Amino acid sequence: SQDQEDRSFLRERFLHLLKGIQGNRTHCKMYEKTEVDATFQLSDIDGQNFLVSNLETPMGTQPQAILRCADIISCSVDLGTGEHKI
Repeated sequence: SQDQEDRSFLRERFLHLLKGIQGNRTHCKMYEKTEVDATFQLSDIDGQNFLVSNLETPMGTQPQAILRCADIISCSVDLGTGEHKI
């Protein structure tokens, strides 16, 4: 059906986006007025969690962490051509 084709197309674009931002610095605004910076590594299969490295938080730096999308308001990714919001 057309709906299934549309979902498949959008899923493929989303996966290309995730691959394209892998290894890029990311700035995330979180709930509770927290902002963090990290290097994006990958997402789980549902896109509900992001694995990041070098997570810089107000409490210090973590070498690796998982960010839950439910805790994120917005993210900006530095693609080398300027920031892009996702």
